[in-house]
Amino acid sequence: MRVIPCAVPLGSEAGNWGQGVKDQQTASAALLQRLSEDDESLLDSRDPKIDSMLIERLYQSSFATRYVPIPMLFGAFVIYQDYLTWWHIAGIGLLYAAGTLYLDRLRDAYTESGGYDTTTDWGMRFAIGCGATGLSWGLVGWFGYPPGDFALQALLCVAWAGLTTSSLNTRAMHLPSFYAFIIGISVPFFARGFLFGEPSTVGMAFFGTILLAAQCFCAQVNNRRERLSAALRLRNAELIGEIDRARHAAETSHAELESAHHMVLADMATLQRITQTGSWHWQAPDGEVAWSDQFYRLLGLAPQSCPAALAAWLDCVHPDDREIVRAHYQRLRHGAARDSVSFRVAGETAKPRWLQSIAESERAADGSVAWIRGLLRHEPD
Repeated sequence: MRVIPCAVPLGSEAGNWGQGVKDQQTASAALLQRLSEDDESLLDSRDPKIDSMLIERLYQSSFATRYVPIPMLFGAFVIYQDYLTWWHIAGIGLLYAAGTLYLDRLRDAYTESGGYDTTTDWGMRFAIGCGATGLSWGLVGWFGYPPGDFALQALLCVAWAGLTTSSLNTRAMHLPSFYAFIIGISVPFFARGFLFGEPSTVGMAFFGTILLAAQCFCAQVNNRRERLSAALRLRNAELIGEIDRARHAAETSHAELESAHHMVLADMATLQRITQTGSWHWQAPDGEVAWSDQFYRLLGLAPQSCPAALAAWLDCVHPDDREIVRAHYQRLRHGAARDSVSFRVAGETAKPRWLQSIAESERAADGSVAWIRGLLRHEPD
């Protein structure tokens, strides 16, 4: 059924909801601007959620490379067997195996808890395991140090550089774990070089120290980048949550408005049927015409049996009164503020049935007619 649209007052609750949505959109737009600018002010506060995200990524990224150094450690035992006793090999191997197994158990426990066990400092526990594996390599550099073999000393430097660089890539997101590993591997290695090395070895240790400082600086930069990335993902998730909540609120409000609209239409249809009145309207700029179901019935037609148009209306009017109705319609189209006519329904000659059309027009800002709204009823006696 098509009827004349009517304004339904929504009250203060709808106004408050609209203001709330507007404020939420403003806040979301400001947050989106911060995200697009890569705003580092997101790191001003220490959010525990960011630390949790970094630790979870630490556990995921480090697992793939955890067993890769084992063949390297075995190769180091073979290369430096002339400088290592079996007690050294057994102790270092046991320490590395214990540290690696500890990290594996820790990863399993972290996975089972889902990372939601806030009573456990997962990051510090991981740092302890990193310190153990790093110290294993540091002890190889201390006990396997060849005093007079520059080539093997250089090989130790290359191995140290590769391991620390790998740690920079996998542990820099959690600085305590990175520093625990880097201290464990570097202190014994550089201490032996500075204390007991020849001038060439001291030179390598010196330049290695500079490289170590550069790696620590890079770790700080990488950590800040990782924290910023985590903060942006977190804020992005919050933004998506805000959008989802706003969408849900809009959908809920839309459903409520739809329900209220259908109730108004149903009430209007009932009232028109009881009072035997019909409604019609014309709307610019496309000239759309709509009749209510009761308008059809008053003209002797089934509801929605034909398109709502002036020609269909005139077909239902007594031939002698058609010009009256047409003039009524034209006066309204040309700007008459209010007009009314009475006419007879066609085909009823014994006792004609008289109807009355009362309508008003509404002008737009430019003076043209924007709306015509009318009422059709039985002619009063």
